[in-house]
Amino acid sequence: MIEINIGAAVESHGREVGHVERVVLDRDSHDATHLIIKHGGPLNARYLLMPIGWVRRAEHDCVEVEQTAAAVAALPGFETQHYARLDELDRKELERHRSKIKPADWVNYVVPLVANAFGDPYHTPGVVVTERMLEPSERAIRRGLAVESSDGHKVGEVREMLLSEPDRRLSALIIGRGMVLTHDLRIPADWITLIESARIVLNRRKRQVEDYEREQHEPER
Repeated sequence: MIEINIGAAVESHGREVGHVERVVLDRDSHDATHLIIKHGGPLNARYLLMPIGWVRRAEHDCVEVEQTAAAVAALPGFETQHYARLDELDRKELERHRSKIKPADWVNYVVPLVANAFGDPYHTPGVVVTERMLEPSERAIRRGLAVESSDGHKVGEVREMLLSEPDRRLSALIIGRGMVLTHDLRIPADWITLIESARIVLNRRKRQVEDYEREQHEPER
């Protein structure tokens, strides 16, 4: 079993090279495909897409990889950006699941528009399109992602993931329960019926989750 704590340090040959930001799962098979790691300092942080096969060993607070620090630094980014002129922007590009335009990106539209108003015809209004480099079936699971019961109640938030070996398939979620004094609860992977970008939905009702939790904390006789 591999324990992936979202937020754990990533180490290469004893050297810290980043931190786990998200775990990428196939929404249908529950296979883990990549880790998204934060690499670099506060002023030059990059989010990199690391194959799950690179993980040699994982404990609660550390994920170890065989590859060198240079190999980690050379990984592709989790997101790419490109400038798109408004007169060339394909509507389908905006509607794709991977593309998004942030409100701050509209400065690329306003500035050229003002320049044009003052007689500068060489700047075409446009926007910066950010594209996530994931497959349509993949979801990036972050720490704190809401976990809901089948009857629409929030029952916790994602903290860790347990992956089976050697297939690296999700075996269980560790979720945080409670509002102030939180505690962990292990949720079997076969309880998951839906994985979305904003939530994970279980095939158990809130009452069933609560009953299961009581069973887990009952002292053995």
